[in-house]
This record gives sequence, C-alpha cells and structure tokens, in this order.
Amino acid sequence: MNLRNAIVALLFAVPALIALPGSSHNPIVFGGALIWCLWFEYWYHRALQHRPGTIFQQKHHIHHATYQTVEDCTSTSCAEHLDFGGNVVYVAILFTANGAPLLLIDLVFGVHWLAPSMIVFVSFFLFLEILHRRIHLGQWVPWGAAHHHKHHVAPLTNFGVVSSWLDRLFGTKAQS
Repeated sequence: MNLRNAIVALLFAVPALIALPGSSHNPIVFGGALIWCLWFEYWYHRALQHRPGTIFQQKHHIHHATYQTVEDCTSTSCAEHLDFGGNVVYVAILFTANGAPLLLIDLVFGVHWLAPSMIVFVSFFLFLEILHRRIHLGQWVPWGAAHHHKHHVAPLTNFGVVSSWLDRLFGTKAQS
C-alpha cells in the first residue's frame, strides 16, 4: 500500500471521527455506506479510469500496460502501479468527490450519515488498496482474484475489484 495515500485517507477520517458522536449509529447507515462504496468504486474505475483524457485514466493506463500474470509477478516491482488513487492529490480529489454527494444528502435530508459514511469509505479504501495489491502479487485473497485478472484480459469488463454484483447489474461481467 502506498503509505502517503493511506495517510491522506486517514486524514479524511479525522473530521468524521470528531463528528461521529452526533451522527446516526443506525446499522442501515453503515450498510448504505458500504453499498455507496461499491457503487463509487465501480463507477470510478469504469467512468474515470477507463475514460480517455481523465487524469485518472493516464495513471490507470500505466497499470494496465505493466500488467503481468501472477506467475510473472513475484516481486514488489509489479506493485508499482497498483494504488487505487494514483497519488495524494488524486486521493484527496476522490475523497472530496465521494463526500460531496453525502454532504448534500446530509444537508438536505438531515440524516447525519456523512461521518459514518466517510469512516466506512476510508476503511473501504484501505481494504481495496490491500486487496488489489495482493491480487496482483499472487498473494492469498478471500475472493475476487480471477474476476480482476479477467479485467486485465478484457479491460471493458469486470470493473468491480471488491465485488462483481455491479458488473452483473450493468452487463460488464466477462463471460467465462
């Protein structure tokens, strides 16, 4: 995991932790936040990392260009282009883009779910960074390795790294 990206992610959790005591503690909020994370990850990967001309696509293109099979990827050099955000500025942009709609919903509907949602998103981001790196280094992961490797073979499919349900929903799951 890129330590600088992790630090930026954790910095976004600080205001959320401060605001958490006055926030909703309803389990539905945490479940909704997890669904939002999966939605955000899928569309970030599909619409920003695979759309030509975006700042995220340039970095992601390098990730695809340097892809190696698990058998060839036995050193940490394979992990050079595996981080989710790219660099600290991109990570900050991602967290701001993720938080903006949540803040709007909080302000309009008064649901007080921004703080717990941001904590879930920070946790999800850190988990995604670790999972993605482990997939590419051929290390054990509980699920998702075959699904993600197919994405590198067919880049317009299998955009979900953590889950394939949105690929199934939007018809982007690679056929076996």
